[in-house]
Amino acid sequence: MGLAIARVAEVFAGMTAHPDEVGCGRCYGADEVALLQTADAALPADLVLMVAEEVPDHWSDQPAVIRRVLPQLTVLLAQGTTSPDLVARRLADAGWSQWPDQQVRAVLGFLEAWWVWTLRQDSPPTPAREVFESCVTATSSVTPWLACWDAERGPAADRHLVGCADWWWDDLQIDASPFTWWWGPVEQERAACLELRTWLASRAPLDDGVR
Repeated sequence: MGLAIARVAEVFAGMTAHPDEVGCGRCYGADEVALLQTADAALPADLVLMVAEEVPDHWSDQPAVIRRVLPQLTVLLAQGTTSPDLVARRLADAGWSQWPDQQVRAVLGFLEAWWVWTLRQDSPPTPAREVFESCVTATSSVTPWLACWDAERGPAADRHLVGCADWWWDDLQIDASPFTWWWGPVEQERAACLELRTWLASRAPLDDGVR
């Protein structure tokens, strides 16, 4: 995962908030906005997370501030932080998949590395369920993340599967979505939930009460 974090730092180096950015005028002080407008200046972790979780209309150019904090944000996500799925929603709000190609590849590379690394850990800093939900939220798809899970069928990944299935199954059985911060059409969310339910039913152990 270190290489993926380093790639984000390289690709997003020099990014700044818009020169005319003032923020919402309530949540951020002038000194914090000035830091966001200063390329590569180290940001306090709490500022990074505030920016990463903030609703888009607090900024005149929300994608710019998201790009500005991404190098430090990926480090915080890897270390374990609260509400990663909300952070992923704001990344989706910023339209990251429509950014220039090398930026898209860097973000996707981090998400993939984060998920695979999590599956290989017995006790990752962020529970596998939350990492999965965050990756799904960022991309509005379960397909690539289930494919990664299929490829990572070691003991740790299998234990994560049992735990996640136990958490999700009741919701999926009644057609409720486990994705709190889903971004995208409702029909797409329903299709993702059906895909996840079908995948779990074919892989989770019968004796864990999943099916």
